[in-house]
Amino acid sequence: MIEMKKFFLVSLTFLALLGCSSDDNDPTDNDPGDDGPPPPEVSTVQLRNDATFGNILTNEDGFSLYFFSLDSKGDSNCVDGCVGSWPIFYEADLTLDNGLDAADFGAITRSDGEMQTTYKGWPLYLFANDASTSDVNGDGVNDVWYVAKPDYSIMMTQAQLVGRDSGGNETNLTDTYEPGDAQTFYMTDAEGNTLYRFVNDTNGVNNFTNDDFSNDAVWPIFEETLQNIPSILDESDFGSIDVFGRQQLTYKGWPLYYFGQDGQRGDNFGVGFPVAGVWPILNLDTETAPEAEPNAVRLQNDATFGNILTNSEGFSLYFFSLDSTGDSNCIDGCVDAWPIFYEADLTLDNGLDADDFNTITRSDGEMQTTYKGWPLYLFANDGVAGDVNGDGVGDVWYVAKPDYSIMMTQAQLVGRDSGGIETNLTDTYEPGDAQTFYMTDAEGNTLYRFVNDTNGVNNFTADDFSNNGVWPIFEENLQNIPSILDESDFGSIDVFGRQQLTYKGWPLYYFGQDAQRGDNFGVGFPVAGVWPILNPDTEAAPDAGGGSKVYEVTNQAASAYILSGEGLDNAVNPDLTLKRGETYEFNVDAPGHPFIIKSVQSTGTGNAYNDGVTNNGEASGTVTFTIPNDAPDTLFYNCEFHSPMTGTLTIID
Repeated sequence: MIEMKKFFLVSLTFLALLGCSSDDNDPTDNDPGDDGPPPPEVSTVQLRNDATFGNILTNEDGFSLYFFSLDSKGDSNCVDGCVGSWPIFYEADLTLDNGLDAADFGAITRSDGEMQTTYKGWPLYLFANDASTSDVNGDGVNDVWYVAKPDYSIMMTQAQLVGRDSGGNETNLTDTYEPGDAQTFYMTDAEGNTLYRFVNDTNGVNNFTNDDFSNDAVWPIFEETLQNIPSILDESDFGSIDVFGRQQLTYKGWPLYYFGQDGQRGDNFGVGFPVAGVWPILNLDTETAPEAEPNAVRLQNDATFGNILTNSEGFSLYFFSLDSTGDSNCIDGCVDAWPIFYEADLTLDNGLDADDFNTITRSDGEMQTTYKGWPLYLFANDGVAGDVNGDGVGDVWYVAKPDYSIMMTQAQLVGRDSGGIETNLTDTYEPGDAQTFYMTDAEGNTLYRFVNDTNGVNNFTADDFSNNGVWPIFEENLQNIPSILDESDFGSIDVFGRQQLTYKGWPLYYFGQDAQRGDNFGVGFPVAGVWPILNPDTEAAPDAGGGSKVYEVTNQAASAYILSGEGLDNAVNPDLTLKRGETYEFNVDAPGHPFIIKSVQSTGTGNAYNDGVTNNGEASGTVTFTIPNDAPDTLFYNCEFHSPMTGTLTIID
């Protein structure tokens, strides 16, 4: 080719001389070619778009340039007879097409003394069997020659493996990681730096890198957006995974890594660290990464319920609403229908936090796994993985989800009054033993409403939140709720710049004295019924400024008044909290039992409190009470004739 160039230059000189004569200075010579611009300079390395390979590097004549995979260290290993088929490419005065960066080019002195141009550290060659400028016949020859491209993400090399163990000892290794001398075919990045896989990784799962990347310097993840690869590789074998917010390239499912001790291109010390075979190289023969063993607790997306928790086999896990205190109340025959879930070696899908899981010892001595304090169960009637037949059973079983904002429980109410006295209460806030169904947060902490609140209006919290420690507002962005609840019943209000969740218009609160999950002392404070629990039977909060608050009053023989309305449903002799300045109507339908508001809890008509009261003492009619600003803090309602028919009226501002 050099001889061709000499001949071409001589011919040009000869033709130029032939063109010279005394007529050159003739002013009548109008040949427009004489004064035209010089032809454009041809780059010594060009960038050509090939229909098959995309952008490739060529010499100035347009002939394809190539890499040799054995040259990963940057020295040429094509010597002697090899150069007859693969002529050396060298240009002393390098000029480049647009799109090529001079910093990527260099020159080496070969072992035979010749100079050779390099690109990204790879010596460049031509191919003797490329007959025309459109040929790329050298790509893939013997699986070790590749057309030179500017945008390889991956390259292949062939070299001796030299492992370095944890003690710093170096040993030549074969492709089976046994001591020995052999050339091994393997993958590098575009600059010839060796890539590795970790034998304990699984398909698409990096099991090495810490979440804070504190060990990344030892085995840095290979962060690369795949562009082009050698033609012997299959693009479909590559992928990408998220590793704590960073992207790591994978090959056949294996996450790819560098080795921190590989100081130079071509080093492959990682194959011996900490012992041989723990961090192998990768090539075409690499088998697909094994699928990870299913985690003990998985996060599955259900078409109806969204993300739910399952066991390793995909069977749904459940919460039992009676377990709000964190102990299991499913015992004896219950466990036949609702088998205990327990895993000693807990592994979790992404999206689940190990801190949310724990283990309890049940009353029967068995161990049980808990999630956010709720013991976990399976359901015997789930026939196949993916069934969620247990949700809503008895209105007390719910599929386990990671993102409940609200939960439901069933437990004995134990009220604590302002004097610290604790009393078992029923759902009408009367002393008694009964299981009451009510609402908690996701961790089983009881939620309350205030009887003097109105629809979407918090009438308790001070603007400086000075009383928030007593009744903290429930600040929660609603995500998921048990299936027996209706999402449309929930809302949110602004309370002096903070958001409080509401249910049926009632602002929701915690009680500051509820120290443990499952506590519900607030139902008795300051007296029973002022701060009720909530459940699907809770009536909608009354509208603010909507006129009188109305109670329907009937009787239970001569033993009790029965009140309904304003959040009460057939409550027996309930204590009420009334607000100064507001009006209350008592629609009395209790013949023979006159309903009297009094200052003393007694029968008869003496001590009747008549300020603001209309029709005091009605047995079949409406008693209207507009609370004066100077009303005492405590009043009573009484039957004129029967002492058991009475309740306390707590008057507040």
